[in-house]
Amino acid sequence: MMEKKNEVIEGNEQEAPFHLLPQEEQQCILDANQKKVREAPTLHEWDIRVPAAFAWLGILFLIGIPTLIGSAMIWNESSNGWVFIIVGAIMLPYLRYLVMADKEYHYRLTTEGIVVTYQDAIPEAAYTIVRGLAWLAIAICVMAVSVLGPLALVGAGGMALLAIFFTDFKREVSEHETMFKKDWIYTLFISNKKKAVRFESTPFKISHSDNLYCKSEDFEKIVELIKGQIRCAEIKHIKGHPMT
Repeated sequence: MMEKKNEVIEGNEQEAPFHLLPQEEQQCILDANQKKVREAPTLHEWDIRVPAAFAWLGILFLIGIPTLIGSAMIWNESSNGWVFIIVGAIMLPYLRYLVMADKEYHYRLTTEGIVVTYQDAIPEAAYTIVRGLAWLAIAICVMAVSVLGPLALVGAGGMALLAIFFTDFKREVSEHETMFKKDWIYTLFISNKKKAVRFESTPFKISHSDNLYCKSEDFEKIVELIKGQIRCAEIKHIKGHPMT
């Protein structure tokens, strides 16, 4: 997701464009806007888990290649085909839980904007396994160097260096605030199929536009709450996920 703080924002009181202001003044404006959104009265708050778009389609395509190759080799009586089958089996949980994981969102809608907290929906066991494999890889590299000598550093050293980055592999929680620009007009993009809504400012600024995913029972309520906080000039109904 793009960082909100990199967006060009025009302050309420300064004449110069945001990107021309001194760095310290930019940060002060950003901090003030974020604080205003966080401290405003809460209108609604909810948690939701959102599946990664086209995750299984991508996974089936990626693991299908080695699986088909392995199956063809086994059909031709080559036992090496099992290597490709095993690679495909290993790639399945790796791609699903680490590369194309679902997202867990916590939304807090306030009178001034939306506070979004999100993280990958990765089981804690996956983090534990990755950390364990990283330490195992380091131990194997150390043993290789002790047995084979300095020449083993050519391959084992790089592997150990890479493994070090995964020894502290843990859940990361991110947060951003999106502020409503009360004097600007907005377009609402509504997906009844995905239970998602996007409010987009005109002129477009990513710091004042965002996507929200909702629970079915709260969807219409949230749409009405958003409409009550912005100047909604147009509503567009879409079929799929709202685009960023």
